[in-house]
Amino acid sequence: MPTRKQRARRAKSFRHEYGFVVRDEEGNEVEVDRSELRPDRKESSKSGSKPGAKAGGKSGRGSGRVLREPPAPSWNRAVRRGLIWGGPMIVLFILVFRSAALVNRVEIGVLYAIMFIPLTYVIDGYVYRRYMKRNPGARKPK
Repeated sequence: MPTRKQRARRAKSFRHEYGFVVRDEEGNEVEVDRSELRPDRKESSKSGSKPGAKAGGKSGRGSGRVLREPPAPSWNRAVRRGLIWGGPMIVLFILVFRSAALVNRVEIGVLYAIMFIPLTYVIDGYVYRRYMKRNPGARKPK
């Protein structure tokens, strides 16, 4: 629910009467009727769908938003992520598995960090291919 300040700001934009004008061939400003600017809502919704609805019938949250193109998968990025997550994994295994020897806990943490590298590469590839399938006009990798 909007705050009182937000409601006041919104109401302020509705208080003013705007005149829409166009210039004709002679350069004179001619006022345009509101009916000419936007068609009636009944005419625009003949298909039975809401004005903001997608073609698939889903009216999601970000329906008008442009998604950022995911970068193509690369092993360098996957290794960097593995190194970034490797440290916290080692610390987590040292703290959680106290019954095992310290060397075993560190080895398990390193193993998880190493397994994380191909996993992120595969996930990046999946996301990238899915984006390319949905947007066939998107830029192809070099």
